[in-house]
Amino acid sequence: MYKVLIVDDEMIVRHAVKTLIHWEGSQFVYAGSAASGKSALRIMQEQPADIVITDIKMPEMDGIELIKQLLDSGFDGEILVLSNFNDFELVREALKCGAHDYMLKLTLKSDNFMQTLGEIATKLDAKKRSPGVPVSAEQPGTTNRLHDVLSSIYLPAGGADAFSIEAAEELWPKDHFVYTFVIQAETVGAKREAGSLEHSLSQLWSDVYPGSTWQCTVADEDQRFLFAAAYPAAAEAAEPAEMAERIISLASMYYSMKVNIIYGNAASQAEELLTEIRLCREAQPLLFYKAAGSICESCRSASDEDPGYQRLETEWLEGITKGQSEFIANWENRAQQMILEGAKRRIYPRIVKRVICEGMWTLSRKLGLEQQRGFDPSLWLERITGAGTDTEMMIIVEELAHDVLELAGSGAGVRANRPEVRKALVYLEENYPRAVTIHDVAVHVSLSETYLCQIFKTDTGKSMMTFLNELRMVKAYEMLSSGQMLVKEVAAEVGIHDPFYFNRLFKKHYGIPPKQVKSKEITGSKEE
Repeated sequence: MYKVLIVDDEMIVRHAVKTLIHWEGSQFVYAGSAASGKSALRIMQEQPADIVITDIKMPEMDGIELIKQLLDSGFDGEILVLSNFNDFELVREALKCGAHDYMLKLTLKSDNFMQTLGEIATKLDAKKRSPGVPVSAEQPGTTNRLHDVLSSIYLPAGGADAFSIEAAEELWPKDHFVYTFVIQAETVGAKREAGSLEHSLSQLWSDVYPGSTWQCTVADEDQRFLFAAAYPAAAEAAEPAEMAERIISLASMYYSMKVNIIYGNAASQAEELLTEIRLCREAQPLLFYKAAGSICESCRSASDEDPGYQRLETEWLEGITKGQSEFIANWENRAQQMILEGAKRRIYPRIVKRVICEGMWTLSRKLGLEQQRGFDPSLWLERITGAGTDTEMMIIVEELAHDVLELAGSGAGVRANRPEVRKALVYLEENYPRAVTIHDVAVHVSLSETYLCQIFKTDTGKSMMTFLNELRMVKAYEMLSSGQMLVKEVAAEVGIHDPFYFNRLFKKHYGIPPKQVKSKEITGSKEE
């Protein structure tokens, strides 16, 4: 196996060259990339490659000088030069210095490129057969050791301990920073195997971090990976947030992958690395928020407590409890708002799920839905808590709101099919405590009073005022059953301020006077 180093000052060119090489099943191993001759020399000193593919014109140190210094240092591999049409004088000089061959950037094709690499491999094979000629070899032991150490820190079953820290310190290059990212990939089209995803992401990683001393990938579940790279402290590396944005952009451009990233700070020692990986893992729930696009978040952005979010929750639940105007019709919008605010404030998803569940329970109790045969709160709780993304939870909230709207008024024994009638039922459910008129409902649903009364009776089998009075009686019975309110208080609470009229309606509906319900409840509580 021959290790290949790619050197070019343009990241797009480095990546394009890398994609031309058929790595899997070939005799070539990707050794990394560098953005200048100076960076390439540093990599060759730490992890020698067998084949160097280099541009000619680069800042800091060009390709010609790189070739000269490589050969002066005893490099016994082969060099392939990449050039443009107007670089022929430089190409001739590179070939005189010892480059194996050159290829024009604009005419590069995978088949021709692999043919040239095959010729170089044959030449290296011949050198290997000659006695006394050293050729660099892979060092799988170090790579495997890195993988084992990072796995023990990152994966749940790993159980990071003192051994992990000591092992990380042993492998830590002197004067280096280590950068960590947790990346979750969402492929477009057919689902890819984890190995293929890991390979693709590793290639992207190398483009983002040219000149890194080592790189390591640890695969987790759900197409999630930990990436780590050691970078010399003396080099000018971009901030982790900028690197994460590059990975997101390149993954979409070259591999049709949507990538979400949680990144840590640069670690200068093993204990700091342990902390960064732990924080990245703890912040992984933020990958739940995908409705607004790709996620690129610091591992320190997750929030367990947010006073502003808690205030919004309190206002929402109190609004339902107090029966504020259109609290049923607005329930879905407010629930969606709580999800969006959770994403904006980076609240842990478990907290957002709890808030939505509380909102469902509060609405259910307010409308008495637990007693309705068509409503199963445990099913909705299971669906909300099991939602894998914010988009999925928004769909669940939409379906729940639709279910509640259909059940609105079912306590009075009616169900409606027409959307205008369902809207009227919701309005009556929300406003039964006040003096509601047919005119009020008609204005709310944007229909004439005559037409509304007609379709309401057709759809429900009852007149609107009959439904309203029956709904009031159902609510009144629930309040009386608590044993904590006087009959006149209950009458006023359901919008009937004439106690005699209330008593007559109640007895007509239930066959007993309201105070008898209250006395039964008091007697029952004493017996208990």
